Amino acid sequence: MNYLKVLSRSLLFILVVFTSARLLASDSVVPVQADSYEPRLNQIQVIGTHNSYAQPPDPRAMAMMAPRIDAIFGGMLKQMSPEKKAKFEEEHPGLVNQGLVASLDYVHPPLEYQLRAGLRSLELDLYVDREGGRFSDPLPYQQLRKQGARDLAPIYNDALLQPGLKVLHISEVDFRSHCPSFRICLTQMRQWSDKNPDHTPVFILLEPKLPGINRIIPGAAVVDAFTAVDFDEMDSSILEILSRDRVITPDDIRGTAASLEEAVLGLENWPTLEKSRGKFVFLLIVPGENFKALSAYTDNHPSLKGRMAFMQGNPGMPHTAFVMVDNHLKEPDMIPGLVKQGYLVRSRADIDSYEARGNDTERRDETLASGAQIISTDFFTAPNIFGNGYMVMPFPGGARCNPINTDGGCTLGM
Repeated sequence: MNYLKVLSRSLLFILVVFTSARLLASDSVVPVQADSYEPRLNQIQVIGTHNSYAQPPDPRAMAMMAPRIDAIFGGMLKQMSPEKKAKFEEEHPGLVNQGLVASLDYVHPPLEYQLRAGLRSLELDLYVDREGGRFSDPLPYQQLRKQGARDLAPIYNDALLQPGLKVLHISEVDFRSHCPSFRICLTQMRQWSDKNPDHTPVFILLEPKLPGINRIIPGAAVVDAFTAVDFDEMDSSILEILSRDRVITPDDIRGTAASLEEAVLGLENWPTLEKSRGKFVFLLIVPGENFKALSAYTDNHPSLKGRMAFMQGNPGMPHTAFVMVDNHLKEPDMIPGLVKQGYLVRSRADIDSYEARGNDTERRDETLASGAQIISTDFFTAPNIFGNGYMVMPFPGGARCNPINTDGGCTLGM
């Protein structure tokens, strides 16, 4: 053994440790900025997933249903005006160019895994099921069993048989879920939050699914419209499972302002990050901006008074605090302008697996720079399922200072 070499390495190690200790103790390593400040809730940026609950569909069921859905979408496109067709193609490039199967080609782990990985936004699609069992025996499974299939991918029938809101993507088509009921999803989030009480705030997107699929697919389960009763169930489930003190609601922001939007535009009414830790923010998506279909959530609740979720809106609407701009590339000035005014904005870094397949990072990079507070992806690890490096990495600690409405003095205190 070369003892001289070993001794030299040991002395070098001691020198490095000693020098590091001196540096860590010095003021020069962690400077205290006199102008440093803590951001508010609307001054951070987080990464989340789209259809966060989704499990891959059974290939046989998808092979049976996808051609029907593709034909339906093809017919719809032919009937659309040029403007609506262009917007649909812009928002669903994978669906239009590659079909349903390709657009749904992503794999999400359970919610707890996503939260532990640093994701701070989840998306849940909600279906009304007042009696229970509405979605417990999907049409393609019925037909496949008649053909002799006995090993269909599981769908948690016991939970689906219970009354209450269900969580799945497209009934009869893409219906497998890590948490098939809203209450189960909430419970999983609560259990993670209990273990991590100081976590950065988590934004939960909720999309109420609208009726229609049974009118285009014979034999499909009827999808009921949301009523005030169903929205009350949604809010009461949040209250019961998470508790009021773990949720930031419109009432917390509005204060004495004449409307929720007025409070938001005041800029100082969003809570600080420190006061938002350990809490959830629920954001209600309005599919196709069909505000009439979801009017039961705002009826008798001016500016969402007493409600648990912020409902998607447009500037000028009294309840608007949250705006959706899924494609930042289309109007690149829109998101920065909304963020500077005080709104929360959700956008998407990728959609329908289109960007991930081609390892195309333009939309991702531009959306990150846009200042949208919530950015959704289907690919947060690399290499992805297509074998390339496309991903949208969660931020350390779950959030970063917003690139648009903060400056160098912003500090998350993590």
